[in-house]
This record gives sequence, structure tokens and C-alpha cells, in this order.
Amino acid sequence: MPEDPRKKRKIEHRYVYEWLMTFHPTALQWRRVRLGPLPFKELYPLAKITLRWCDAIYIENNVVHIVEAKLRPDLGAISQLNHYARLFPETPEFQAFKDYPIKKILLIPYPWKDLIEAAKLEGIEVVVWRPAWLKLPAYRR
Repeated sequence: MPEDPRKKRKIEHRYVYEWLMTFHPTALQWRRVRLGPLPFKELYPLAKITLRWCDAIYIENNVVHIVEAKLRPDLGAISQLNHYARLFPETPEFQAFKDYPIKKILLIPYPWKDLIEAAKLEGIEVVVWRPAWLKLPAYRR
């Protein structure tokens, strides 16, 4: 039976929220963040499809941290983070921070070797953190 995407999204949101509150509670932070320029009025109906959303952004020590969390191994997270870093300076809501250095963070619950190695090659920091409540089904391909 396929996994319910809404349930997975709720778990992922809780995972990101708890990580931020545990390790960066005083940082300026946003969760489920839309990135990139706003679409032209004619493109509003397509906005849900064309806009990009990262899991979190927080600012600490004058550095922008862009966070993407994955509960299962996904090499696509690397290109997502790189794309989010390119879109950040174009995002109207973040113009005050557009010149800050950007640090990309991949948050994962288990140390998936191939994913970690690929991320590091792209200059992405990998954070492995698994709260006690997070129980994952076996990964199947």
C-alpha cells in the first residue's frame, strides 16, 4: 500500500521543527519557505506548481542557512538545495539578507553514505539527527 504523502509531510514538518527548536531556538527562522521571484499575474494559477519551497531557513551569525530534510535517501535533495541557494537572493521577502553568505544543510535521520558523500562534494553540510519518536519503515526500492 502506498504511503500517504500528507502523513509523510506532517512527520517531516515535525522533524524539521523539533531540530530547529533543539539546536537553533534563538535564530531568526522560517519553515516551509517559498523561494524565488513572484510570478507574473498571468502565471498565478501555475504558482503552486512552479514555485519552489524549502523546508526551513534560519539566520544565525549573519549567515543564511537553507535546510532541506529527507526522511529517506534522496539524491535529488542535493540539486534542490543548490537551486534554493540560487533562488534565495531573488526572493522579495529576503531582500534584507540577500548579501549574506549561504550555507546549505541537508537534514537526515540516518547516515546514508552515498548521499553524504555526494552532498559534501557540492559543499552541502549534512546533519544526521534522529529524535527518539521517529520510526521509519524499511526503505524499499
